[in-house]
Amino acid sequence: MTQFSHTFTITKKDNLRYNFFLMQKKLIATSALVFVIIAAMIGLLKYAQTQSVSIALINALIMSVAGTLVLIGINIITTVTRINGYYKQKKLTDFTVTFTTDKAGIHATSERGNSDLDWNRIVEVRETKHAFYVFITDSHANVLPKDQFSNEAEIVTFRALLEKNVEAARLKIKHA
Repeated sequence: MTQFSHTFTITKKDNLRYNFFLMQKKLIATSALVFVIIAAMIGLLKYAQTQSVSIALINALIMSVAGTLVLIGINIITTVTRINGYYKQKKLTDFTVTFTTDKAGIHATSERGNSDLDWNRIVEVRETKHAFYVFITDSHANVLPKDQFSNEAEIVTFRALLEKNVEAARLKIKHA
């Protein structure tokens, strides 16, 4: 069996990317909901004020877009502020972790402790532009930043190991 072993340093940048990744689906759904609610409220209000339908729709669209952008901006600012606060309070710090694979699964070794994750216990693996997220629960993942792999061949090797050992339904990765 092809093995993989690499040491990663998980930094504030990696923590921010992971948090943005986790909030992505919720933020899209919330943004759509905010857009619709604001559009309906402003559209009906402007129309009720005896403005034409087209003026009411234009006002509703402008306010909906503005409200949605404010929501997204607030989410970005609060996430960055929260992560920065955790780093200042030392609740989060950069740390180094070594991931090693074998026929049993993925093994993580760091100053925070060691863990063994059997291949069949992996909840999901997601590949993004910047990282692999190996989920051990629905909301907790091991992060493997792509910019810290030695080269593209190492990424291809890791991806192939995932495809070989993790059920296809739980993989959302680029296919070689």
